[in-house]
Amino acid sequence: MPVRRKYILQSILAALALYFGGDWLWQIAVRDPLARAEAQTKQLQENIRRKKADLKEIRAEKEEIAVWEKQSLPADPRLARSLYQAWLVQLVEHVGLVKPNVDSGEPVSHKELYDQLSFTVRGEATLEQLTQFLFEFYRAGHLHQIRSLELTPSSQGRLFSIGLAIDALALPQIKRRDELGSAQGDRLVFKRLADYQIIARRNVFGSGADPDVLAYTRLTGVTYSHGRPQAWFGLDLRGETVRKAIGETLEIGPFRGTILEITDGDVILEIDGQHRLLTIGETLSQASALPPNF
Repeated sequence: MPVRRKYILQSILAALALYFGGDWLWQIAVRDPLARAEAQTKQLQENIRRKKADLKEIRAEKEEIAVWEKQSLPADPRLARSLYQAWLVQLVEHVGLVKPNVDSGEPVSHKELYDQLSFTVRGEATLEQLTQFLFEFYRAGHLHQIRSLELTPSSQGRLFSIGLAIDALALPQIKRRDELGSAQGDRLVFKRLADYQIIARRNVFGSGADPDVLAYTRLTGVTYSHGRPQAWFGLDLRGETVRKAIGETLEIGPFRGTILEITDGDVILEIDGQHRLLTIGETLSQASALPPNF
């Protein structure tokens, strides 16, 4: 082999060795450490994200526990049972339940985390009274809930037989020893009892075949007596008429509306807090809603 070709081959082999050796050194010295560093960085970032999420959850739980402590019954379960039962008795008397009975069971401890107290309320009430009871119950800021509610029509006209099962909790770390909490609850959508009265106007036990009184009651005319306008409503299914003056209430089955204004051809009624315009010949279901503050 000529000397020159030998040198060329050696040079090529040296270049190849340098290329592959340099790539191997680059892989070992630079690429692999950089990849490991990137993986460690991603792992650290994931650990930080998880710790932040855990910290956020812990803070939320602490805030929730602080709210529970304000709502909790006193730490002494015996005293808590007595105070809460007295509160229930006062509530049913305020609402006006007929033949009320408020009873309680023995407190049950749950691994020293909290004490569970169970109560029952029985009696007879109208739907209006039951609605008020539920409103006052959920407006109170106690750590309690209604576990079940039984509602049965009775033979006493508009009265219903009711039965409620109630649970209340007492946390052991509470510093209040001899009184219930005074905070108000935040579980109500509306703040006024009047906003819930529509519940009491519903015929919850009516059969599905009952006709809709709104579709069969219409404004038939307007007359005047001693200069005062009077609106006449026809009950198509009954073949009856009802006469109402300004300020009077039109009540037909579950429907209830107050006459606010009467003109020669129209009547304005207040229905569930909203003003509606009814023209002669129209049924109650066709009454047009008026803008607020009309």
